[in-house]
Amino acid sequence: MASTETPARDAVLVKYLNEAYGKEKQLEQNLTVLIGRAENHKTLKKGFQDHLKVTKNQARGLQQRIKALGGKAEISPELPGPEAATSAVSAVANVANRAVAMAKGPVQLLRGTGEADNMLRNVRDAFWNEAEEIGHYQVIESVAEKLKDRDTVRLAKQFRREEERFQKFLERQINTLVTQVVKEEVPASERSSSNGGTRRRRSTTRSTSSSNGSRSTSGSGSTSRSSSSSRSSSSRSRASSNGSSASPRKRSTTSSSNGRTSTKRKQAAQKAAATRARKSTRTSAKRTATSARTTAKKAGTTARKAGRAARSTAKAAARS
Repeated sequence: MASTETPARDAVLVKYLNEAYGKEKQLEQNLTVLIGRAENHKTLKKGFQDHLKVTKNQARGLQQRIKALGGKAEISPELPGPEAATSAVSAVANVANRAVAMAKGPVQLLRGTGEADNMLRNVRDAFWNEAEEIGHYQVIESVAEKLKDRDTVRLAKQFRREEERFQKFLERQINTLVTQVVKEEVPASERSSSNGGTRRRRSTTRSTSSSNGSRSTSGSGSTSRSSSSSRSSSSRSRASSNGSSASPRKRSTTSSSNGRTSTKRKQAAQKAAATRARKSTRTSAKRTATSARTTAKKAGTTARKAGRAARSTAKAAARS
């Protein structure tokens, strides 16, 4: 009898395909709710409607591929998918499954400080969901490539690209919604300034100084005493600061002058060494030239003597 068990190769693919299938069924519910919430955002609503069609088509494609591999499309081991809807138990399970999908969806659709803020948060979560789907299809594509399953590779690649296109759409919508939220929640005077914190600090400093001035002018006698003491203390502090600041300047000037003197000494020593080397070279050359001339003279004298001796010998030989 032939075994009805799914081969290990196909079982691995079915496992990952079912995870993607469960995510697509969950997002069908999410997108349906988001379409109803996007009445004031026509571009977003149209995008949600178009992607809902894509999501349903992806769920059907995954279901068919799972069946072709000998598996059964399931959202989770506890909650069977549409193929098990022939019994009352499966029907109850499907109802529970839809409730779980709704619970996993945009449960905070009414959160935020305003309508644009609410939609911004929902689109942010939709962007995150697309990233999860892209991850599912990337895994399926890689596993199918390893197992040489071309049909599954082609399916996963197509669905991944569809999710990437929708994620790009959501990215553009996030930028639009951020602009709306900033306009609604941040006053124009604060939006136009890039250093609002600096202005606040300056205003706080001015208020503090003015309050100190008002307290100091409450009594004339105390004012004069405090002002005189403050002047004397400030003069002492200036003197001490001048003294403390003068000493580092002196030290830095001294160290720099010492450095320049040391450099000059090194340069002078190098020049002296070079001069001595040149003189020594010239002296040695002169000595060599003198020695050569002396040797040449001696050689010439010896040659002349030898010539005279040879001539004398020749004359003597001729006489005899």
